[in-house]
Amino acid sequence: LPRLPGWEIAARFQPARQVSGDFYDAFTLPGGGLGLLIADVVDKGVGAALFMALSRSLLRAYSRLNGFTDDGHSAIPYINTHALNAVRLTNDYIAQYHGHMSMFVTLFFAVLDPVSGVLTYINAGHNPPYILGPSGVVKAELWPSGPAAGLFPNTAFEVRQATLEPGDLLMTYTDGVTEARDPGGEFFEEERLLSLLKQPAGSASEHLDRIETSLRAHIAGADQFDDITMLALRRLPVSEA
Repeated sequence: LPRLPGWEIAARFQPARQVSGDFYDAFTLPGGGLGLLIADVVDKGVGAALFMALSRSLLRAYSRLNGFTDDGHSAIPYINTHALNAVRLTNDYIAQYHGHMSMFVTLFFAVLDPVSGVLTYINAGHNPPYILGPSGVVKAELWPSGPAAGLFPNTAFEVRQATLEPGDLLMTYTDGVTEARDPGGEFFEEERLLSLLKQPAGSASEHLDRIETSLRAHIAGADQFDDITMLALRRLPVSEA
């Protein structure tokens, strides 16, 4: 994971099988932005894993385009179109060339300006990430701004923005977290995840460690039902930066 002055990035990943359809990524972009990505391919197993590899490669490659439309040729006057190009072009490629397979991917793709803390993002049918303040208060939920990628060609995805202030935490995850089952079939659920996030923590890793420990205790001896993936971004408080 990249290291940025004034920021922390942490991730946790536990596949349900030997291979996974979940993935996360973080990488620098032309101009100094940071790309953040978490995604969940439909289904599990080898087929989902192969589709995951394709989706991740497309998103990484297309995210390096800035200032182009979804055909990759005509310039448009957007200040930041990394997220727009990545999701639009990936969606169209999957829908055009793999639509017959009924494969799709929910994803959250964001571009962080590490200086201002502005997060430009698209949520394509994914679980809404949280932005929490230093005291654990939920400041925002980043709800979907379009459907899952790969369902329909020429889909309009809305680009939105949020801002991380010093001490704020961005928490992203796949549904394998909230839908983790105990031996009796009870889900871990969003309420439990939020209660853990609201507790004080000294770092992004500490937040994820606490959730991971609680998940393991909840699943206990049950089979893991789905891939579990978490990606967290924290802007350091002024006292720590």
